Amino acid sequence: MTDLLADDVARIAAGRPVRPLTAADVLHDAGEARRSLHLILEGGLRLETETPFGPHPVGELTAPFLFDFRVAVGGGEGVCRGLPLPATRAAPIPAEEAHRLLFAPGADGAALRRLALGSLTASLRTTIASLAGFFDPPAGAAAAAPEPVDPPPVDDRPVDPEHAGALFDAAGLDPSLLPALGLTARRLMPGATLFAEGGPGGEAAIVAEGRLRVSVAIPGAGEEALAFLGPGEVVGEMSLVDDARRSASVYAHNGPATVYVLSPEVFRRLLETGDEKGAPLLAGIAIVLARRLEEALRKAAGFRILSGPG
Repeated sequence: MTDLLADDVARIAAGRPVRPLTAADVLHDAGEARRSLHLILEGGLRLETETPFGPHPVGELTAPFLFDFRVAVGGGEGVCRGLPLPATRAAPIPAEEAHRLLFAPGADGAALRRLALGSLTASLRTTIASLAGFFDPPAGAAAAAPEPVDPPPVDDRPVDPEHAGALFDAAGLDPSLLPALGLTARRLMPGATLFAEGGPGGEAAIVAEGRLRVSVAIPGAGEEALAFLGPGEVVGEMSLVDDARRSASVYAHNGPATVYVLSPEVFRRLLETGDEKGAPLLAGIAIVLARRLEEALRKAAGFRILSGPG
């Protein structure tokens, strides 16, 4: 654990009751359970989606992380649950408090945002990996090599706040702050690739105009569209958080698109310094991640339903 992560965990856990979780302490996202999320301090959870055939395993998440941050930002009920692994200890955090801290200035808010972004990213990557492995290729079939993708031409220019009115209204982000935060604008031609699945991480992008399609290649099933994004939505943010390679491809969909690019240097400065001006932007990214995690969990449940009982 990095020093910053250890400090964040200690800060958010301070003064909260810590209790061991046994196999019987299943963490649900419905009913009274929605009043709190949990900071998992030791051990971990087995993440499962809820389906008509019963829970379907997605993968394991190891401490430290926040579960289930979706409830703090109004995520749906009956989507997933967490089964404690051996030797798991956790501290509950009221959902209302977590929502307040997500937007709060100061050290506590900065710590909560870092934990939320890291936890949501780990959960989303685990879920996407379960989607990619759901359909096995036919016996004896060789895995298709990915098509080489040329890097997109870069034509960055200053952000025009006049076209940023829809961005993160719910997060209270002032569009006029975008240039000051260090974002730049990039224009994509119809069908152009913004990010390629398996490619190196780096930048994130906020959609300013047009639409983007987020897709993954499912072995044995072809391309699966995970999301269609419009103005105000974010893509590529997971690679900013964990430096991993791209888990999906992103294209300009049905026409040209303009995006506002957030570089890793700017993101890390906002994240690590706790710059108050960047708090709404980081909170907005966390909300986007929570929504995307829910979409991926529901898709995993849908795949399980399509496979039939058994």
